[in-house]
Amino acid sequence: MANINRVELTATAVYFHLSDGTFRHCLYTQACATFLYAATPRQRENYVLEQRDSVVNWPDLGGSLTVQGAEVKRLVAEMEPVA
Repeated sequence: MANINRVELTATAVYFHLSDGTFRHCLYTQACATFLYAATPRQRENYVLEQRDSVVNWPDLGGSLTVQGAEVKRLVAEMEPVA
């Protein structure tokens, strides 16, 4: 599994640049990232890479995202993917 090397935030999406040279993205309007939709740019920029750079956590927003294969998934408090 590739680790997240860099996170890029735009006005409409979050991009994950991975250690294998690929990237994935998720629009703020997609189910996995709706917690980022109403956030301010400052809140979006306040993220932390966790779990050996496999999870991006936004502590102020109470949301976390991970990349699993070709998909970006939201994690719940127990760090389990939300279906």
